Amino acid sequence: MSTTTTEHDRADTQQSTPFIVVSADTHIGPRLTEELRPYCPQSHLEEFDEFAEALRQKHEKAKGQLGFGGMTRGADWQVSRRNLETEGHFDMHARLRDLNADGVAGQIIFHDSQNGNPLPFDRSTIFTRDDIDFERLKIGQHIYNQWLADQVTIEPERHIGLTYVPAWDIDAAVKEVEWAAEAGLKGVNLPYPRPWMRSYNHPEWDPFFSACEANGMALCHHGGGAPTATGGPAMMSIVKLEVANMSRISPLSHLIFGGVFERHPNLHLVLTESVGPWWMHVMKELDSVYIHDVAEYPELGELMKKLPSEYAAEQVFVGASFLARFEAEDAMENGYAQNVIWGSDYPHFEGTFQYGITSEEGDTATRSAMRFTFAGLPKKEIGMFLGGNAVRAYRFDEAALQKVANR
Repeated sequence: MSTTTTEHDRADTQQSTPFIVVSADTHIGPRLTEELRPYCPQSHLEEFDEFAEALRQKHEKAKGQLGFGGMTRGADWQVSRRNLETEGHFDMHARLRDLNADGVAGQIIFHDSQNGNPLPFDRSTIFTRDDIDFERLKIGQHIYNQWLADQVTIEPERHIGLTYVPAWDIDAAVKEVEWAAEAGLKGVNLPYPRPWMRSYNHPEWDPFFSACEANGMALCHHGGGAPTATGGPAMMSIVKLEVANMSRISPLSHLIFGGVFERHPNLHLVLTESVGPWWMHVMKELDSVYIHDVAEYPELGELMKKLPSEYAAEQVFVGASFLARFEAEDAMENGYAQNVIWGSDYPHFEGTFQYGITSEEGDTATRSAMRFTFAGLPKKEIGMFLGGNAVRAYRFDEAALQKVANR
C-alpha cells in the first residue's frame, strides 16, 4: 500500500465521527502511604511502614542526583521532570482530565509511572534486583490490585486495569486472576521470564492461560523487564536496545511454540513499548524455525497446527508507544496494520504527554504527535491504529468508548 500523502489522503483523513483513541501504554503510581496503606492487611502494617520509610530515605538521599543511565542531565531535564507535577500519577480524576485534554478515550494501565513509588514490598526498587521476598511481594501485589480495582470504577468503560500476579506461584497467580476478574480488572501484566519462574511454554501454565482466556483478559507484556545492563556509561541507551529486542521474542516465542495459542484460541497477547518496524522480520524468522523443526521433530506439529505468523496475526498485538510515522507506514505496507495499537506512555517522561506544554495552536504534545504520525494517512488505518485494534485486543465496549470520544 502506498502511503504517499496526497490531496485524496488528506481528505480521506477527515471524518465527521471522532476517532476512538485508546492508549495501549499508560502507567500509574499510587503513593505508598497516601493511597496504598489503607489496603494493607493489619498484620503487615508494621512491615509496610518500615518499607515506606526505607523508600523515603532512599529518595531523600538521591534528591538532586537523579539522572538517566549514568549520563549527564541534558537541557531537556527540567522539561522531562515537569511530568511529575500531574496528580494523574495517583488520582484517577486528574488522570482522566489529562487524557481528555489529549483526546484519549481509553487506557491500558500498567504500574510504575516514574514517580518513584514501587509496588509494596518490591525491594528490587530499593536494594538490588535479586533481593526479592516473594511472600511479601505477593501481598504487595494484591494491595495494589485492590486499589486499582477501586480506581477503575470511575468511568469504568475507559479502563483496562492490569492485575499483577505472583508468577513464581502459578496456583496463586490463577487465584489472583479469578479475583481480579470479579473485581473489575480486565487484563494481566505478563512479566518477562525469570530464572525463578516456569517458562511460559511449560504445561504447568495452562490453568493460568485458561483463566485469562475464560475471563477475556489479555496478556500484556511491557518492554523493560528483560535482564540487561545495570551500570556503566550509556546504560539507558543499552537498555533501550536490549530490552526492545528481547521483548519482541520472549514471551512471544514461548507462547507460540509452546502451543499456548493453539490450545487457547481466544487468548490475546499484547507486546507493549516494543518499538520499531520489527514485525515482518520476526515473523519470517519464527516461520523459518517452525518449517525446519517440524520436519525434524514431528511432535512440534502436534503443538502447533499453523505457522507462527498465522497465530500472531490472529492473537498478537503490538502496543506501539509513541508510534512514529515510518512505523505506521511499514505496518500498512506489510499487512499488519490490524495488529498495531498506538500508545502515549502517559505520564512517562519519554512519552507523548508533556504536562503543561501546548503548541501555538493550543494542541497538547500528544495531539501534535498524533498529527505528525497520522496526517494524510487513510482514515480506515488511522482508526485501526488509534482505537479499533485496541477494541479487539482488549475487548473494550466500542459503543461506550465512542460516546466518550464524541465528548
